[in-house]
Amino acid sequence: MPVITYTMNHTLVLTIDGELDHATVEEIRRIFNSLIQKHSDVLVDLSSVSFIDSAGIGSLIYLYKQLQANGRRLRLICKPGQPRELLSILHIDRSITCYLSIRDFLADISDKQSKTCLSDSVSLVI
Repeated sequence: MPVITYTMNHTLVLTIDGELDHATVEEIRRIFNSLIQKHSDVLVDLSSVSFIDSAGIGSLIYLYKQLQANGRRLRLICKPGQPRELLSILHIDRSITCYLSIRDFLADISDKQSKTCLSDSVSLVI
């Protein structure tokens, strides 16, 4: 299973290509464990994942819980299709933010950063 990792805007990005199922979950779990050891948020790009089963869902939940326990966030990129539909049916997308593209992710964090900067620079004097 082809996997690429890189850092973007202080976030570790893991791009997975293929299927995230019982046949590949052992390899992915090793990669997830290495990501947990890092000290940043994680974005898993599932854009090229054509199929995900319960083992794949379980591995994502495992990563989510491990990151959350360490005060970090997991976010996903999911194009329309089977993986996104399953995440929605299981209501996982209510706990883990799912973006349609990296562009949407970047726009969201850019918007949040600009709001934070604006609120930090505005003071009210009465």
